Amino acid sequence: MAEARDPSKERPKDEALAWFVRLTSGEVTAAERSAHATWMAASPLHRKEYEKLAGIWSDLDMLSDPRVPRGLPLANHTSAIGRRSFLTGGAAVLGVAGYVGLNGLPDFLLSDYETGTAELRDLALADGSRVSLDADTAITVDFIDNRRAVRLLRGRAHFEVAKDARRPFIVEAGAGTTTALGTRFVVHRWSDTVTVSVEESAVSVMAPDHSSAVLQVGQNVSYGETGLGDVGDVDVLSETAWRRGKLIFKDRPLRQVIADVNRYRAGTIRIVDSELDNLRVSGIFEIANPDGVLGALSAALPVRVLRLTDYLVLLRAA
Repeated sequence: MAEARDPSKERPKDEALAWFVRLTSGEVTAAERSAHATWMAASPLHRKEYEKLAGIWSDLDMLSDPRVPRGLPLANHTSAIGRRSFLTGGAAVLGVAGYVGLNGLPDFLLSDYETGTAELRDLALADGSRVSLDADTAITVDFIDNRRAVRLLRGRAHFEVAKDARRPFIVEAGAGTTTALGTRFVVHRWSDTVTVSVEESAVSVMAPDHSSAVLQVGQNVSYGETGLGDVGDVDVLSETAWRRGKLIFKDRPLRQVIADVNRYRAGTIRIVDSELDNLRVSGIFEIANPDGVLGALSAALPVRVLRLTDYLVLLRAA
C-alpha cells in the first residue's frame, strides 16, 4: 500500500505546475506575472517547486532532443575519418567552440557508430565480431595490435565476439570495463549505472573502484561510481528482447524503465520526485508503442503522468 501523502506538501507542487503552464503559454498578462511573483515570495517551498520545473524545461530547451536523427550518415571507416577531419577544420572549431567549452564534445562527433530514436542497427566489425546497437546508442571502435576496444558512449549494445587469442576484446562503459572471456553479452548504460549480462560463455567486469567479478551464462552485475553491485541471475531472453521489438522488465527500478523507454520516443520523460526512482516494475511492452508504458505505470503504481507537451512528460508521485 502506498504511504499516505501530506496534502500541505502536495498543494505547492500542483500550484507550481499550474503557474508554470500558464507562464509558458505565451498568453500571460501583467497581472498574472505580478500574482506569480507574490506566490513565489510567499514560501521557499513555492520557489523550490517552481524552479524544479523550470530547470527541467531549461534543460530540454537548451539541448532539444539529443536523440533525434541528425541527418548525418552512420559512420563506417570512411565517415570516421571524416569525423576526425571535421574536428580539425577551422570552420568546425569556430562553430562548436562555445558548445564544447560548456558541455564537451557531443556524442555524434565522438562516435564511430550510432543510432537515433527507435532505430536499431547491426554491425560487422573488422575482426569479424558483430555488434547490435539498441536505439539511442553510440560507440567508438579502437582496434590495435594488442587489443580490441569498444567504448559505449551511451545506450545498450549486444556483442558477439570473434575469437582472437592475441587481442582481448574490451568494452569500456562509464569508468569501468568488460573483458570478453567468451562470445555473447550485453552492456547497458542507463542513468548513471552500467549493467552487464552474459548470454554465452563468460566475461570479466571491473568497476571504477577496481572491484571485479567474473560472470557466467545467465548472470548480470551493475556498477556505478561507487563500485560493483551483487552478481545476480538474469533471464537472457528478457534481457535481449529489445532485439525482437519488445521491452521486458522483471522487478526493475522505475528509473531504469524510463531510461529505456526514452530511447524509443521523441522528447523525454522525466521523473520529478526522486522517491519514485526505485519503484519496482514488471511488464512486457512493445517498442513500437512506447507511450503504452505510461498508461501501464499510472495504472499499476502510485505515479501521476503529466504531459506538458508531446515532447516533455513528467512523472510525479500520485
